[in-house]
Amino acid sequence: MSTITLDTKTRNLILVLFLIGVFMGSLDTGIIGPVLPSIEQSFHLTSRESSWIFTLFVITFMIGSPVMAKFSDFYGRKKIFILDVILFGIGSCLIAFSLNIESIFIGRIIQGFGCGGLFPVAGAFVGDAFPLEERGKALGILGSVFGISAIGGPLVGAALIPFGWNWCFTINIPISIFLVIFAWHILPDAENQRKLKIDYLGIIVLTLLAIFLAYGLNQIDSNNFMNSLLSLSVAPFLLLFIVIIPIFLIIEKRAEESIVPIHMLQNKEITIACIETLCYGIIYSSAIFIPSLVILSMGLNDQLASLMLIPILGANAVAAPILGKILDSTGSRKIMAIGTLIMAFGLIAIALYPDNFLLFIIAGCLIGVGMVTIIGAPLRYIVLCEAKPTERGAGQAIVNMLSSAGQLIGGALIGGIIASFSGIFGYKISLILAAFVALIAFIFTLKLKGRDEQIATMKSNF
Repeated sequence: MSTITLDTKTRNLILVLFLIGVFMGSLDTGIIGPVLPSIEQSFHLTSRESSWIFTLFVITFMIGSPVMAKFSDFYGRKKIFILDVILFGIGSCLIAFSLNIESIFIGRIIQGFGCGGLFPVAGAFVGDAFPLEERGKALGILGSVFGISAIGGPLVGAALIPFGWNWCFTINIPISIFLVIFAWHILPDAENQRKLKIDYLGIIVLTLLAIFLAYGLNQIDSNNFMNSLLSLSVAPFLLLFIVIIPIFLIIEKRAEESIVPIHMLQNKEITIACIETLCYGIIYSSAIFIPSLVILSMGLNDQLASLMLIPILGANAVAAPILGKILDSTGSRKIMAIGTLIMAFGLIAIALYPDNFLLFIIAGCLIGVGMVTIIGAPLRYIVLCEAKPTERGAGQAIVNMLSSAGQLIGGALIGGIIASFSGIFGYKISLILAAFVALIAFIFTLKLKGRDEQIATMKSNF
């Protein structure tokens, strides 16, 4: 894809379009939590069976991200974004009006595949259409929505449940229709003479990787972590995942048009970005257990405990666009270094003093600001700087894939830690672990390029 010249008004309208699309898609990754009990009751499911509603979405999200991103690099952002929204809308429709659990499973598969392409396409378009001095701000705005919806999804789900769990998905249908019409009229058509040779073998092996990882982690029993980890329902699948990774790397290196651009991982900046993404997955997994910690430490009920996420959400929403704007003048390294450091302090503060309300609010704000620096605009800005115009979408997809993988791994690890210790102590240990991971992320940020070097790299990749 080449750089597109658009006036400021059109760029801003397109940013609004992507803003709504990313918010809708990422909201459904977190909204499923409070919805599951109602679905279990409606279809008489066990918790193990209903967990597949989440797992199937994650599997197809991980596959859809690189596939849709690659297609957008060849066939244009407009066509693929519209296709992503249509798939997401169809999946939502199947779920909202489902009469059996099979329809929900199919709907989540379609939803996940479409959702996987939304953010990579949006992020890549920022590189196509926004001038260098405005890309950080644009990514910051997109990143704020992603962060808010990721943690705010459970809050929205809890608010809609009284009207029926179907409404959590029905609401996506009119939004999807609006987005398709909006995108059709506002997004520019991009001409591309390149012909994509689809990497079918790579897609198949990637699918197997996603299935083995998601299934293996899904079968882990948090209350009996080590024994279940070594059981036949977990260990063989995780082992297959590990064994297939080098095979996948070989296939992608040999492919003429690899579905995942493995060669990009030879770039030090992108490698660090990948490490940061995996760190985020573990940190995020610990943050979603904060309401449960609050119930034990402060004696609040479920609803009030969920409100304790507001400092994280509020700080995330306020900081993301501000940091995005600062990013254009300072570069990623300074912002990510400061952000990961203050996030570690916030996590440690909650771990040590979980019953201190005022300190909890302050620490929550620190965590919110820190999270948006590690997964928001600064990290995606790195990938945008280092990627060639023809690989912007694919580069953004790598972040998406590893973020999902990190959250799966982090969720299993943190859940196991919490279940292994009784009461508040397990939550404290998980938060201290997350703080340690944040410090690891901090150390790697120090190895990133400075602002001037980042700008020079971005200009050379035009």
